[in-house]
Amino acid sequence: MTPELPDESETDAAFQELMSGACYCLALRRASRRLIRIYDKVLAEHGLTIAQFSLLPWIHAMKRPTVQRLAEKSQMDQSTLSRGLALLERDGLVTSDVDPDDRRKRILRLTEEGRRRMMTASGAWKQAQGEVAAGMGDVSLSDLMRDIGRLGA
Repeated sequence: MTPELPDESETDAAFQELMSGACYCLALRRASRRLIRIYDKVLAEHGLTIAQFSLLPWIHAMKRPTVQRLAEKSQMDQSTLSRGLALLERDGLVTSDVDPDDRRKRILRLTEEGRRRMMTASGAWKQAQGEVAAGMGDVSLSDLMRDIGRLGA
């Protein structure tokens, strides 16, 4: 049995709302793409994207995490994380070893080059932070971050 379609006037109104930019999800995705471009542009000179750069401090701070623990802490799914880690490993920034306690898991660590790149790229990241803050004008960034955090809770 085919479900009954909603009235066309109802869907037209909903589609108009969506296309007007009032869809919360699409508005955040658009803003996210713009932010990613800002960060990626300054991090490119260090051979990193914001997605790659953001993993380096987590791995460093967590002191040899497993992929699973890093996925939990960074709130990423393991398959997306594994693809990003493969690039960092390829570039010699991260290594992974089999966990001696559970051979199904891999333990991550930064290489010396990974630590060096994380430290040198941090200035570029700070530059992007400043660019975003300057572009926000008089918007309270602490309020914005609090509200975005509530969306992710």
